[in-house]
Parts: sequence; structure tokens; C-alpha cells
Amino acid sequence: MNIQYKPFDLINKIKDNNYSYTHTFGKRVTEADTNVEKLQDKAGSFRKSVKKLKRYTSKGISRDMLSDQVEDFVKSYNTMKNSSEAVTDKDVQKQLSKLEELFSDNQKNLKKIGIENVNGQYTFDSKTFSEAADKTIDALLIGHDSLIGKADQIMRKVEESAEDAQYLTSEYKVNRTLNYKETDVLMAAFTTLAGQVTSTLGLVQPGSLSDSTVQDSVKLLLNSFAQSAYRTDSTHKSENIDRLNELCLSRKDQLAKLGLTFDSGQKNMVFDDSVDMTTADFQNTYNELFGKNAAFGKAVIEYSKNIFNDIIQPDQIGVSVIDAQA
Repeated sequence: MNIQYKPFDLINKIKDNNYSYTHTFGKRVTEADTNVEKLQDKAGSFRKSVKKLKRYTSKGISRDMLSDQVEDFVKSYNTMKNSSEAVTDKDVQKQLSKLEELFSDNQKNLKKIGIENVNGQYTFDSKTFSEAADKTIDALLIGHDSLIGKADQIMRKVEESAEDAQYLTSEYKVNRTLNYKETDVLMAAFTTLAGQVTSTLGLVQPGSLSDSTVQDSVKLLLNSFAQSAYRTDSTHKSENIDRLNELCLSRKDQLAKLGLTFDSGQKNMVFDDSVDMTTADFQNTYNELFGKNAAFGKAVIEYSKNIFNDIIQPDQIGVSVIDAQA
């Protein structure tokens, strides 16, 4: 969940951090599991040795050739077993455990043909194999339910499980720092103030402007509006800044009735606090510009929000902004 800030709280946070904001976020990266890939390579070699033996038929090849194939079967199994130790995937290990159980279940007959578990590794004695009975060899190598038949079935599942586990998704903590220009942050602060002042002006009923206390408050607000809503000193290029300035200039005649005027070069807007707020002309104009649902006020608030977002870029720093102008 994003951190939430009110606009000025975020601006102050950026100022306090030397005009920058550091965002820490989790980045998910899909990577190949090298341990699984090594196992896949060794499993492929073992599967080939299994398939050779699966093609065996009783006395179909010489005992010497069969001895070489069985020896390769034992060696490739040991190699695969060693490479599997670093694999953490549960499904892969489950299938490999079944294969180990298969060897254990057939240890008596395996020993009769020279295959024996010594300290966790299988050894092959070619002399014992050469003396083994044909029926013992056939029982281990021939048929769907033989050791080789079952080993082939298990290896299919080992390869399927390894393929599923080949790629894993990891999440890394990443820091991203967004640096700001001091002048841009100042512009964001001014336009945020403009939006909040405009929102507050919209709460004032024109009919209450005959009250001196209300007048004093409105004068402060209009003075703040003049300083914040019209800015021609921005170094930040933004259509929204231009549009806000153009909006103010397009209403210069109405704004003048409220004591808001522009200098000769149209560089600044100023407020004349001697303006008479009790006249019908002032109050009607005030209502047209800042009253409830007034198009001018709504546009100022919208442009102000857009300028803040253009400059501060909350979505780029992983924060959400609480609308202080609502």
C-alpha cells in the first residue's frame, strides 16, 4: 500500500530531504534457477541410460555390452543424485525421493547383479554382474513394473517437475530517488496553495461579505490567490501552468472587480485590499468566479492539482496524495 501524504506534507518532506524523495519498492524478477538447470542436464543423461536398458530383451545383447550399459546407468544416477542436493523445489525432490525408494525396494536383486549402495553412492561390480542369473537381470530390466520400467515413469515426472521449477520469481528491494529543482518545488507549493485558497473561497457565502471579520479573512485569501494562482516565473515547462495563467488573464476584467489586477507587463497579479466588498457588483462577481460550482474556481483547482502532479510525480515515487481541496 502506498504511503499517503497531504500535498504540503509531501512538499515539506521533499524539501527536508535536500529536494529529493527516495522510494523503496519491491521489484519482482523472473530468473532461471541454475541448480535446477544443472539437474535437468544430469537427469537427461540418466534418462538416456534408462531408455537404453528399457529396450533390453532377454539375451538380446551380449552380457559385456549390457554390463557397460548398466555401469553407465549407475554412474549417471550417482551424478544426477549429487546435482539434486542443491535443488529446493519440493515437487522435484518428491519425485527424486520416489526414485531413491525404488532403488531401496529392489536392493536385494540389485546387489545380485553387482549394484550396491555404499555410503550413499551406488557402486557397480562387473564381475558380480557377469555371474548374475538371467532371470534376475530380466526381472530388473524387462516389463512395465520392473525397476527400469518404473524408473522411466518416475523420470518423466522428474523432468516435468524440473521444467516447472526452472524459472523462479524473486522479489528484490530497490531504492529509487527522484531529484527535484528547488524552483519547481516552489512552483508546486504555490499552485497547491492556489487550489486550497480557491477551495476555501468557495465556502464563503457572498451575502456574508458585509461582516467585517469575514471581509478580513477573504482579503487574506484573495491576497494569497494573487500571489499563488498567477505565476510567470516558472522554469518548469507545463501546459497546465500556461493554462492557469491564461485562465486568469481571460478573466482579468472580472478579477479587477474583486481588486485583483495585473501589472503593466502582466508578470504579476496583485490584490488591492481597499476594494469595497459590500457592493452588489463585487458580490455577484465573487459568486461567478468562486461560488459553488463556479467554472473558474473549478478550473483553478483542477489546474493546480495537475501542476502538482506534473512536478512532484507521486506515482513515480510510490505515494498517494490526499486531496486537501475536496
